[in-house]
Amino acid sequence: MTSPERWAGSANRNAAYGLLGVGLFFLIWQILALIFHRTIIASPVDTFLALIQMVQTVEFWQTLGITLSRFGLGLLLGCLIGVGLGLFAGVKPNVRLTLEPMRWALMGVPPVVVVTISMIWFGIGGVQTIFVAAILILPIMYVNTIEGIEAVDPRILEMGRVYKAPGRLLLREIYLPGIGGPALAGLTLAAGLGIRIVVLAEVLGSFSGIGYEFSLARINLETPKLFAWVIVCLLLVGFFEWAILGPAKERIMGWRKEQQSHG
Repeated sequence: MTSPERWAGSANRNAAYGLLGVGLFFLIWQILALIFHRTIIASPVDTFLALIQMVQTVEFWQTLGITLSRFGLGLLLGCLIGVGLGLFAGVKPNVRLTLEPMRWALMGVPPVVVVTISMIWFGIGGVQTIFVAAILILPIMYVNTIEGIEAVDPRILEMGRVYKAPGRLLLREIYLPGIGGPALAGLTLAAGLGIRIVVLAEVLGSFSGIGYEFSLARINLETPKLFAWVIVCLLLVGFFEWAILGPAKERIMGWRKEQQSHG
């Protein structure tokens, strides 16, 4: 069997197992919906009927846009600050030691505490939601950036020092490509976390967005609508991970293989 045929067979098996997992998930969901009252667990059919009704309204797309804009801004700020500090701390051990207590604190504090504090600082609304997302995404990108720098081949760095390569050249040609894989892994984790954090912040401290719609559905006992918004969140995370980060990861892996073949 040739290599492409083996790859195709492996991909088909992976897809089959994935579909099996999805089918098992919906089966368990349907069984639970039959056991419990519909105000506790909505059935898959009721959930998807509610979702179809929702997507036909202007309010749905407005709500989706509000949450996505908050998520995008929080993710952007968290990534920029986290990667920037990670690059600096990765090449400066003293900076890393100085920032370690703050990193530990940010990764150890429960998200609901951050949401509560941000509500005191910024009030209820979009600013506190963006702040919460950024402050909780930041340490993830920071840690993964440092791991990427530590994985850079020290022989390449030594060669750069011998030839007295400027710091900007080392950053562009060595450090940034080196952190690509770990940074994407961190971004994948941050994307899933970011959606959950933004929705949590909207539930507790916002009058708009998906989280606010969660609260309304809970108060009005509209369980199918509540479950439909959960499906929307899962679809958002899946789209971001597979449609955006997946191709980017493949390009970086291809670049690394090309560099290794030339080396």
